[in-house]
Amino acid sequence: MPEVMVLMATGGASNKSLKNIIQKSREDYRAMRGNQVGGIFTLLRKNLSKVGQFLSPKPSEM
Repeated sequence: MPEVMVLMATGGASNKSLKNIIQKSREDYRAMRGNQVGGIFTLLRKNLSKVGQFLSPKPSEM
């Protein structure tokens, strides 16, 4: 579909502070390892993929 269907806000409780981001990353890493679906590089890719969310305009600014 070439059109926007949903606009979601960035952030949330897990991204409000560095402490929360670290805790979320630890939980993500344990879940990945426990389910044998990735490792540290998967976690880095996941976190780096979210950088653009903080640089792009928020839905209320569009």
